[in-house]
Amino acid sequence: MNTHHVLRVDGLSYRVGDRQLFDNLNLTLGSGRSVAVLGPSGSGKSSLLSLALGLIKPQSGTIEIDGRDITALGRRELALLRAESVGMVFQFAELLSELSPAENVALAALLAGRSGPELDAEVARLLDELGVPRSASVSTLSGGERQRAAVARALINRPRLLLADEPTGSLDDKNRDLVADMLFELPQRHGCGLLVVTHDGAVAERADHVLTVSGRDLVPLAGSGATR
Repeated sequence: MNTHHVLRVDGLSYRVGDRQLFDNLNLTLGSGRSVAVLGPSGSGKSSLLSLALGLIKPQSGTIEIDGRDITALGRRELALLRAESVGMVFQFAELLSELSPAENVALAALLAGRSGPELDAEVARLLDELGVPRSASVSTLSGGERQRAAVARALINRPRLLLADEPTGSLDDKNRDLVADMLFELPQRHGCGLLVVTHDGAVAERADHVLTVSGRDLVPLAGSGATR
């Protein structure tokens, strides 16, 4: 299968103060594929996602999303690219408690300039597909349901790239497995690329490729055909 690169990191170097987190880091991720980055807290995993989102800039190197170098984009162009091409799943879901699951998902689309009856139908389809009640109070959802609602919110704008930061870190083992299984099915189902950062090897092993943070670089986990 001819796979289009939705994320390409080339020669990236990034430091915080006197600490060099990454040095000449390279990474590619294709549509329909998943990569997990495995490492302990403080190893730079979340910084990698912030770099991929354009929230912070590297000292050198390029980061391309769907063929566009985000390090060369202005603030407005970058915000538009994020809205159109990137979905983000956080560790604690970050849903607005005063809104229903359906309203939380629809809000992400409204902020990207979408509206209309077709949006309502797409929100309903996504939540049904992921097994989340549409109109329940967020406070009554289980941890797994909250995370699945967060996944629906990340998918509503049909992103080319889906990012997840410790997406199962706040869940018990049962919900961890349910959410992880669902998450790693998404690239094939929705035609996106998935980059997950996690400290949990049992979650990471579901990815097509597993990389570990080693020194200032990412290296393939033994037995994983990681793409770099």
